[in-house]
Amino acid sequence: MDVKSVPIRTADLERDGRMKREHMPAKFDLRLRVFSEEPAFGKGVAQLMRLVAQKGSLSAAYKEMGMAASKAWKIVRRAEADLGFPLMESVSGGKSGGFSQLTPEGEDLLKRYEEFQEEVYKAARQSFVKHFGNHDTIEKNL
Repeated sequence: MDVKSVPIRTADLERDGRMKREHMPAKFDLRLRVFSEEPAFGKGVAQLMRLVAQKGSLSAAYKEMGMAASKAWKIVRRAEADLGFPLMESVSGGKSGGFSQLTPEGEDLLKRYEEFQEEVYKAARQSFVKHFGNHDTIEKNL
């Protein structure tokens, strides 16, 4: 196997061979999803569910996110199919109007996901600082 190495410019290095601070990455990003078989539940579904819980309306939730109705239903149904339980229930409009709400399983999953997400992001931020230095530009919420 022929391995090619990319030379590091000397201008990027300190005298001891380490990268200069101004050349260190200043940001990082994580994509965190939970699933049984297919990676279907992540940040987008969680945000949609959070808004449904706050607004009592799937329509209001996806509109606030700038998402099409078909996309909202698609990501919810995909996550439900993978996880094996309904995340929310909706009642169509009428004289009394419609509503959407999280199922008890959906509420529990959302709570667990948000706690898991916060713990993982906290650990990732600490590791980033350890390996790349303490940058003022590290985003608090990824």
